[in-house]
Amino acid sequence: MKENIKAMIVDFISVRSKIPKKELTADLEVYDSNIISSLSLLELVTLIENQYAIVIEPEDLTEDNFKYIGTIVDYVDGKIHA
Repeated sequence: MKENIKAMIVDFISVRSKIPKKELTADLEVYDSNIISSLSLLELVTLIENQYAIVIEPEDLTEDNFKYIGTIVDYVDGKIHA
């Protein structure tokens, strides 16, 4: 499941940032970076919510959960299996 989540996130970020997918590793910083805009981050949240039928609460939009691609994957996987 985590690989599917990561693939979706990497695809989204690659399209928005024009960074090749192979360069988008789990430790790439997303939150508070110039990789994607804050609007794109909200679009990513909406995509994740729709794709996995979960709700991401505003208070969960923190650096702890969204700093790196890997932390986003872990957060989403945790919400799916909660």
